[in-house]
Formats: sequence, C-alpha cells, structure tokens
Amino acid sequence: MSDVVVTLELGDASDELKLAEAINAFAEWQTTDEPATECEHDIPPIMVKTQFSRDGVRKSLIFQERRFAAAFLSFWRTERRKGH
Repeated sequence: MSDVVVTLELGDASDELKLAEAINAFAEWQTTDEPATECEHDIPPIMVKTQFSRDGVRKSLIFQERRFAAAFLSFWRTERRKGH
C-alpha cells in the first residue's frame, strides 16, 4: 500500500497554529476511536513535512491510508473556519 500525501498552503501564522492543533486533535481522535493492534502503536498516524518558499509555507501531511487522509481533510476544513 502506498502513502497518501496531502499538501496544504497556509496563509499565515494563525493557519499554521490551527493546523498543528488540528493534527494533535485528529491524532488523539484516532487513538481513541480506532482500535489499534500492538504493531500500529509504533507507527505515527501522520507524518508532516514543512516546505518554505517565497510564497509562504506549505505542509505536506503523509497518511498511511486514504480514509485517514479524507477524514483529516474534513476535520481540517471545519477547524480552519473556526474564528474566521
């Protein structure tokens, strides 16, 4: 199975902070909502790669399964709108 990579363009520092909080909340949800085998506890559910450019910051989130990527994107859309 291949990894699923989701790349997000972040508008400003508040988006970056919201993303970090959303990743933490999503990871907590995963560990409480999804039963894991002993082996899965050793594998991080999300890997994050940061890319800096003249245009701003990009975060690439790497998931092991498409369903987690889709669930996170839905979660992120809701979290990003909070406070706007």
